[in-house]
Order: sequence, then structure tokens, then C-alpha cells
Amino acid sequence: MDDSQTDGADHSLLHLYASIGKLITSSLDFRQIVEGVMKEIQTFFNPTHWSLMRVDANSDELFFVVAEGIDLKRIENIRLKTGEGIAGYVAQTGEPVFVPDARSDDRFSRKVDEQTGFETRSVMAVPLRFRERVYGVIELINRYDGGGYTHQDFIVIQTIADFAAIAFANAMLYEETRDLAHRDPLTGVFNRRRLEALRAEWTGRRSEDRGCALAVIDLDNFKAINDGAGHQAGDRALCYIAHYLQLLIRGTDRIFRIGGDEFLVLIQNSSPDKLPEILGRLEASLNRLQERCGDHDPAFAFSYGLSTGRLDDLDSVMHQADLDMYSRKKNGGVHPRLQESADS
Repeated sequence: MDDSQTDGADHSLLHLYASIGKLITSSLDFRQIVEGVMKEIQTFFNPTHWSLMRVDANSDELFFVVAEGIDLKRIENIRLKTGEGIAGYVAQTGEPVFVPDARSDDRFSRKVDEQTGFETRSVMAVPLRFRERVYGVIELINRYDGGGYTHQDFIVIQTIADFAAIAFANAMLYEETRDLAHRDPLTGVFNRRRLEALRAEWTGRRSEDRGCALAVIDLDNFKAINDGAGHQAGDRALCYIAHYLQLLIRGTDRIFRIGGDEFLVLIQNSSPDKLPEILGRLEASLNRLQERCGDHDPAFAFSYGLSTGRLDDLDSVMHQADLDMYSRKKNGGVHPRLQESADS
């Protein structure tokens, strides 16, 4: 490499660091930071595919926040346990990984390749780590020119990740502080105020093409628990059901306490054809929860209703879920269509 090429490479690197530095000091918006960082990565490294996965603190799993070079809809439901695959290894250990030949690496998971038909060859994966906490993983796969990544590339992407991790930590701290006003102090889930804010944000936004699956949950005879066993017992029941519901969701989904004994589960998905499958899994999980509540001390029960629809028409989706719950109550907790099948 002659002097002019060296100067050009140095200039590109300085421009990259300057752009990243400006971005992470000018915004507390998590999505804006993610999009800006990933754009700079695309320009500098020219990968065929690159992604950012975030660690879900509730489930200790990784899920995709951004994926370029591939349709996010095809992989948005893929979740990796920490320790699973190269990205999972990075999230678990906090160590960056450079793999020139992914297929020969025992840590490589074929889950995404099998889902998409893509072939992963070389991989650079680095943690977004700040003060011993890993917030996510940036992963670059293959180069457009067919060549492999270099150790110089590996050093650069680690530096970017170190800068970005500080920005993500600040953004998430800001989100957590803001969320305190939107959290139920007893159960820790979101409150009705947060639901109303999201509903106002999404209503009428026809550009919002994401679908959702929704469950409304109403504890049965909750007043009897408070009167018979005391308010502390009632509080324990509410916390128990809220804790279990949080185990069911991904990082982009939400649990709300919308009344004294009412909860709402909102699962987002951009693929309408997957919503029936998601709804089926949710129903099975709620049925298992009903059994667990029967073994709780004191024992209690709840009713629920399910529906699917569009996020920009959340009022209608919630109304349909309410109607479904009332129908189930009328049929002894069984969906009317299932009751008809049992009677025939």
C-alpha cells in the first residue's frame, strides 16, 4: 500500500470515528442510535449481512433489533439463548469473536441459515458491553467483495462497539428512568398510562404495518381473596401472575396492568400469517398458568380473552379480546368454537 492509499484509509477511519462520536453524544433515542451506528458500519465494512441483537434481561435471550441484507420478518421470531451460536457466546462471555470460517467453528449455530437459506462464511461478532453488562451483540457476516475480514477490521469494529455501548447504556438508562412513570409500582409491569400513550402513538398511523396478538386477563372473584385472606395475599397473587406473564414475552412485547385485577399482554409481529401460531402458543401458556394459579396459596383463578389485529387499530383489537373473554366465561372458560366441537 502506497502513501496515498494509507492516507485514504486513515481518513476513512477518522471520518468513521468522528461520525460515531457525534452520533452517540447527540441522542438518547435508542432506535436512532442503532440505525446511525449500523449505517456507518455498512459504509465502512461493506458486509453482505450485518445485525444487532439485544439481550432480553427477562429471558436471558438474544433477539434481532436490526438486520440488514435479509428480511427482518423472516428472523424476528428467532431467539438465541446466551451461549447459543457465535452471537450467544459473545453475549455470555463478553468477549469479541473473529471467525474466518464459520462452518468449521463449533460455536456456530445454523438456525438463521436454515431459516433463510443464507450461507454464513466469515463472522465478526462483538459485544456492546459497558461496566460489566452486555447490552447486545453486533455481528458482521461475509464481505461483498468475497474476501475475508482482517484483524485490522476486527480492531475497528471492537472500537465502534465500545463507543456504541456507552451510548446504548445511556439511552437505556434514560428509557428506564422515563419508564418509572409508566410502571405499576406493585408488579413492575407497564401501567394503563403507558398503554394509552402507545395507543395514541399508533392509532391512525397507516404506515404502521405491524400486526399484534393480544390477551386480556381478569382475575376471578379477586375481592373475595382480599376479603378472605387479606390484601397482602391479593398482592402476592397479582405479583405471581405478572411474573409468569413476563416470562412469556420477548423484548419488543409488553405486559400492562390496566386495572386493579386486570392485565393485558401485547405481542407484536409484522407477519400476519404467523399471528394464529403466536395466539395458539399464548393460549397454551395461559392454560398452563391457570393450572399453576390453582396450586398457589391462596388458590385463585382468572379468565382471559384473545384476539389479533393491527397495532394502528388497537382499540378494536382490545374490544375483540374483551368479547372473547366474555364468551369464554359464558362457556365455562372454553372458547365458543371449541365448546361447539365438544357438544357435537
